[in-house]
Amino acid sequence: MNKEQLSQRAREREAEAAGCSGLLSRSARNLKTGQLCEASTATKADGPFYCPACYSDAVIRKCSEKVDHFAHAARLSPVVGAREMHLHDQCTAEIAAALTEADPSGNWTVQKVLQDETDKGRPTLVPDICGRINKKPFVVEVQISAYSLPKIMERTKAYSVWGVPIVWVVPLTSPLGTSPFRPRLYERYLHSIYFGRVYYWWPGLGATVKPVHFANTRREIPYSEWREDGEDRSAGGYLKRYKTIKAPQYGPDAHLATGFLKEFRQEFTPENERKQVPSCFIWRDSHSPWWSPSDEDFDVTPSEPTSN
Repeated sequence: MNKEQLSQRAREREAEAAGCSGLLSRSARNLKTGQLCEASTATKADGPFYCPACYSDAVIRKCSEKVDHFAHAARLSPVVGAREMHLHDQCTAEIAAALTEADPSGNWTVQKVLQDETDKGRPTLVPDICGRINKKPFVVEVQISAYSLPKIMERTKAYSVWGVPIVWVVPLTSPLGTSPFRPRLYERYLHSIYFGRVYYWWPGLGATVKPVHFANTRREIPYSEWREDGEDRSAGGYLKRYKTIKAPQYGPDAHLATGFLKEFRQEFTPENERKQVPSCFIWRDSHSPWWSPSDEDFDVTPSEPTSN
């Protein structure tokens, strides 16, 4: 595989992660003039740049091993990575202890093996946390960035075979904050599963999670004038909605023991996403949507949660 093919593969992976293919052509727009710049001739000094498709910031990348190109640049959530497993374990321990306090009879267990029941089609599973609240079972999976999207899909479907609802919790190394950010692919996927919200956690929250909706936000395209080819030109002077950058919109805090209910999620494919959400049982918060319908990007209208 030659340099160009390797570079193209890398750009395609970046585009999928960013949720936008607008930079695959290796061109971006100058934020001040609106002019389209080619990566092969542009330099960092020619910036700042933005993606012509999703309007998020873009940076130019030049290196000897790849073809010159632009890449999406945005704030990301401070998720727990593969090298920070101690925070994954801290999250698991804090939540398990708080659930035990909420219902000491719930038999809360960390890393319990749910043994394969082949005759019933039930695969072997090892949830991060499992137990019962008022005799109603559910499992908690603590998501880390090392988990691939297919793994999330596989485990979500597998728990549904067992008839057990699942809640995916995304642990962070620090609070998410209120500034706009670009959700990762798996964050967008979980946002779809849970009807337009993701459950974030950071140290000290116990079994309480922060439900966050990814609300639309906009960027300013500054007005500018210049002369080109003997003609006066102008661009900008308006706001454009980002397509991949979102503003975190917090809902009420939710305790995994007292603020959640079991729900059956019908199979569907989220808008602008290639990954299908399987039919599954989820453990979701009981709050009504706290965001304006005009902010919705996904199928986020839940049915009434079941109580069993």
